[in-house]
Order: sequence, then C-alpha cells, then structure tokens
Amino acid sequence: MEHLTVLPEENECRLDHVLGRLLPDMGLRGRRRLCETGLAKVNGRPAAPSRKMRPGEVVEVMTDAAADRGASGAAAPGTDTAVSAGPDSGGGLYPRGKARVVLRTPHLAALFKPASMHTEALAGKPGTSLQARLVELLGVPSARLLNRLDFSTSGLTAAALDAEGESLYRQAQDDGRTTKRYLALLEGELAHEMLATQKLFLKNRSRVLVELERHPDVRRHTRVQPLAVMDVAPMRLLLRTHGWTGDLTGPVTLAGCTILKGARHQIRAHCSALGFPLLGDGRYGAAFRPKECMEEAFFLHHGRLMLPGFDATVLPPWLTLLEKDAARAAALWLKG
Repeated sequence: MEHLTVLPEENECRLDHVLGRLLPDMGLRGRRRLCETGLAKVNGRPAAPSRKMRPGEVVEVMTDAAADRGASGAAAPGTDTAVSAGPDSGGGLYPRGKARVVLRTPHLAALFKPASMHTEALAGKPGTSLQARLVELLGVPSARLLNRLDFSTSGLTAAALDAEGESLYRQAQDDGRTTKRYLALLEGELAHEMLATQKLFLKNRSRVLVELERHPDVRRHTRVQPLAVMDVAPMRLLLRTHGWTGDLTGPVTLAGCTILKGARHQIRAHCSALGFPLLGDGRYGAAFRPKECMEEAFFLHHGRLMLPGFDATVLPPWLTLLEKDAARAAALWLKG
C-alpha cells in the first residue's frame, strides 16, 4: 500500500483529484477506476471517486504486482501477436475475435478491436488492451493510438506509425475530411433518417448528457439511417439465453450511424436522445439489457474509416446474429 494524508488545501476536493498527488503519472480515468474497483481506500474503506475529502483523512492505494498487472493489461510472455479479446461481456454472445491489422499505409494503420477488449490500459481492469499490443501488431515502437472505442464497441481504431501519420489524421479531422461509419442495433422502429445535432456535456460524468442547444460544429453531429427493421422475437430469445433481462416488445432496427469526428459516447447518447437507445445499453435507457452483475454490453461497431488516401472497412463480428437481409444491408451500407 502507498498512502497520503489529505492536506488542508485539499478540503472538499474529490478523491479522484487528490489521488493525482499520489499517482502523478496516472490519468483521471485510471484514478477513477482504482476507486470503482476498491483499490483506493479512505480511512481503510473503499470510496467513490466523487467522495469529498477532509483534511487529515488517510488515502491508501494498492500497488502490489497483482494490481499493477491488472492496471497495465500486461500478458504472459509468448502471447500470440493476434490478440484474443478473452471472455466477452455478453457471456458468450459475441464471437471471440482477435485484434488484428486491417489496413496499413506508410504512416497510418487501422486495427480491429474486438468487443470485450479495452482500447487503452485501465487501472483496476484485468485483461489485455489494444494499446498494450501495438508493438506486437505493428512492429513499430513509436506507434500510438489516435482514437478509442468503448469496451463493448468493436471495430476500427486508428494508429499513427510516426509523427507524420498523427499529423495527417489530426489535420483531416480538423478539416472535416474524416468519415466514420458505425453499425448499431437500436430498440424500436426507426422509420426514417434522423440527424442528432445537440451538444454533449462530457465533464466528469460516466453518462454523457445531451443538451437542448444545437452544436454549431457539424463534425459533432450524428446521422442515423435505418437499414433494416427486424422481428424482436428471435433476438429476445437469443439474448435471454445469455442472461439479458427487461422488457423488449417492439422491433429492433439495424442502423447506420455516420460521424465526422466524434466525442465520448456520442452515438450512444445521441441515439438515446432521438428515442432509440442502443439495444442493451442500460446506461442510456435501453429497456432490455444484461443483468447488473454482468459487464456492460450493447451492439455498436465501427465498420469504416475514411480520410484522404486511407479507407479501411471491417464487418461486425455479430453480423451472423442478424436476419439474412439485414446482414446483407449492413455489408452494402458499409462498403457503398
């Protein structure tokens, strides 16, 4: 254990902020994860990251080898270069995929991240991460990830092989010349294309809030297009066998979602605000979702990434769960 005593000037400060003094090299997300998993304690007891501190209180953090391993996502020597996602959040619902290189150019690469694999190493979370495997997958020590996907989101993650690659990607985003296509399963019947333009409030929240005000930057908008409406009965039966619960009575819509730049949980929050939450996404109002004791799970896949001189496409691993016509529509939309 490492510990610190809360200073008078830290009165009323949040625990996750005070931890920055003890763990200066760890980001805010990692410090929050330590609190959520009980690895950070106040006066000997686990505490929420938002807990307001008082002078003289003692904060402890577990720093033994097991905790470090869980935080870093390190794996045993000799692991295969194509990295398995391991046990998935859907209790076997998602096919077990492996991280792999989809497209590589002199300066950029597109990697496939399976559902149930972290993009980045997170403190207190076991299992591997795409970030921890970059060198194995690309063979370039200086490679770095350029975007991240949620744990349950599968699909494309961009990586820069050098400084020029990062500059190319950032400039394309700033100029509005990147296009990101996602496939999603939504609760309800989406009858026509919709455009979500609202601002998102992101600061210090596990759940992004959608504001009423329109975002003036079109790169922050989400276009949602229905591709197929599916009978709910087969999907409900399948999900119940994997421990999902709740009320799913209406149809399910396969949708194509297009963003130009994106922000954390943008598609999840915008679809919910439109009245069509992602199937399984209880954080954003889905009625049918995994039990609370299970990992968060939903159906969202980043299937195509386009910018000047770079065009990568990968189909979702859950395509085989869909009706034949819906699966065909998904593939045509991604590649069209």
